Amino acid sequence: MEAWQPASEFESSLHQALTSDDTAGAAGLLREAELALPLTAAAFAGEAPPNWPTVTAEERTWLVAYTSMEGMRLGTSQAFEHARVSTLPELAAGWPDHSWGLILNPGLPIQVVIEPAMVARIAAPSLLEDRAAEPTARMPLMQKLLRPADIQALLTLRETRVSGYCHQLMDVAHIATPAVLVDALGITDEKAYYITAEGAVNMLRWPAVGLELYRSPYGGVDEASCAAVEGWLVEEPPFVGLGYAPNRDQLIREYKIDGVGLPHGAEIWELTHEGVEHRRAVLDADAGQWLLVPADAQSTVESQDS
Repeated sequence: MEAWQPASEFESSLHQALTSDDTAGAAGLLREAELALPLTAAAFAGEAPPNWPTVTAEERTWLVAYTSMEGMRLGTSQAFEHARVSTLPELAAGWPDHSWGLILNPGLPIQVVIEPAMVARIAAPSLLEDRAAEPTARMPLMQKLLRPADIQALLTLRETRVSGYCHQLMDVAHIATPAVLVDALGITDEKAYYITAEGAVNMLRWPAVGLELYRSPYGGVDEASCAAVEGWLVEEPPFVGLGYAPNRDQLIREYKIDGVGLPHGAEIWELTHEGVEHRRAVLDADAGQWLLVPADAQSTVESQDS
């Protein structure tokens, strides 16, 4: 086989990280990398369905991908000329089997073997890991969809704690309408409970204080799939369990919280069916109550598609 040479600056950086045992650096590189999944000529021509490229070793199935087309051709001895391009987050959002691992660049000096548990943790790091990687980054702004009953608890019962699933506002800022937002978060059976009769959706927004309280939901739909990724959470389908909302066409990291106290200035917003946002209420944490925003003082933002 011909000698391997880095096909890009990325592969040079990956090789340097691996040879210096810089595990964190390699993980950071792989999180953003484009991956080539070998594709047969028949699948590329549309004459056969595409299959997951896998190998079996050490009693485990491994999904195979390469970090360049040149590396794929070299590593497979020219057996594959075509590939499906993806990223590690995209793969994690629709991971085919929790028991599978991932092997990158098999047969090359930059081979990386990733156990199932690490697939999730590399693709969807925690908020604490995000902060460690970017210490000067702004505090993440979180968002959680609200049902009418949730709003009643907040406004009438003066509730200032929140539980359930939430996500970062920046991950959905490009979504312009309520129905698309609900679909993007993988909400199907309860969709009608979130969209109002006027076609709007209500959202709770707040800065994340105490990043350790926002847990990435690693797990599965049963004990076996949860254990396969060394997770902590078992949920009913369509739960993904690798840190992403259950919609493989969207990349929205989600977090599980339990009784997190909302900080002063948390807000309730409404997104109308026309794609316009209205700020409806603001939390006065000192008084322990929500203050309604008068109609003539409501901030409005028109959502824009990216």
